[in-house]
Amino acid sequence: MTKNYTFKNTERNNKKAHDYETKSLLYLIGRRKDSKEIEYVAFDCFNDVSGVNGKSDKIWDIQSKNEKKLNPKKIGTYLYTLFDNYVSTLNFKEFIFFSPPLKSNYKKDTSKNIYGIGNIKEDTLDRIKNGLNEEVLRVKGASIDFQKEQEDFLSLVYFVEDIDQESEYVKTLTQFNNLNLKPNAFYKTVFQELRDIQSSKKNSFIENKSISEIRDVLKFQRHLNTKDVELLLISRIIGCEIFKYKFIPIYFSPQLDGLETEDRWDLIEECNANLSRAFYNKNCNRIFWNLGEKIIEFLEINNKKDIDEIFNLIFPNYQIKISYLTPMTVKYLIGLILDGKQ
Repeated sequence: MTKNYTFKNTERNNKKAHDYETKSLLYLIGRRKDSKEIEYVAFDCFNDVSGVNGKSDKIWDIQSKNEKKLNPKKIGTYLYTLFDNYVSTLNFKEFIFFSPPLKSNYKKDTSKNIYGIGNIKEDTLDRIKNGLNEEVLRVKGASIDFQKEQEDFLSLVYFVEDIDQESEYVKTLTQFNNLNLKPNAFYKTVFQELRDIQSSKKNSFIENKSISEIRDVLKFQRHLNTKDVELLLISRIIGCEIFKYKFIPIYFSPQLDGLETEDRWDLIEECNANLSRAFYNKNCNRIFWNLGEKIIEFLEINNKKDIDEIFNLIFPNYQIKISYLTPMTVKYLIGLILDGKQ
């Protein structure tokens, strides 16, 4: 019989912690080699922020601490929640301690801002272990020694130092080559909106509730799908809720001339469906972003409104690389972006 996992210490945090948790979210889904494996991120459930893969059999666990003067004992104390998850019945893939840069005299190689326990100096590591040991004694009422189990845990811990502004974390989530399509203030606004959405997800009460499988966390609605975060960003860049747009884009309407009413709506639905497939399909998501980038770049320096002219100027020899990114679908995307600019 599978032993349940019980949620503990799911209190709400202050604004600074929220900012750090949002940075942690963006780090997980945009700054790692394995970011594409992560399909949703849970908030204040397993830990401050936790990424979960599509099969719901792996968890990337983050403890975030926005404290500028972290001494080794405090670090060890804060590692407790990660360690407690390590010894749980669930499968945690990696444990991440997200914080401001640690003191240079704690590290062997001071140039690194993402590193494992091997980059921590021995005397500092001993103090970290003591801090963790004391916290286990305080919470569980029993001391531990750092033999195989504890060493195995520490080998899975990564220290990630926050060295960037909020806007930079949002920029790395985009798949645009030109990250300066929008000013930093725009990306900061998106960061704040995402932070507010993340905070709202933590309004439910789950303290002492239990699950038997990782996927069960979804029923508490304390998560975001990674695609929803990307969708928020692209929608803000374009200027409208791209897949929820309820109107025919004004500049696209000439494309419907001569069609019966039912045929017009069929065409709009087809274009929406095609864009959705292109966005959500991992195999062609990059092509979708590239198309959007080219259109936005062109419209930033040209005041043209005729969709056929715009399409022919941007894509003079357009070739359909993916069946559902038809010329008409791309023209519809141009219409959405033109409407968004208004």
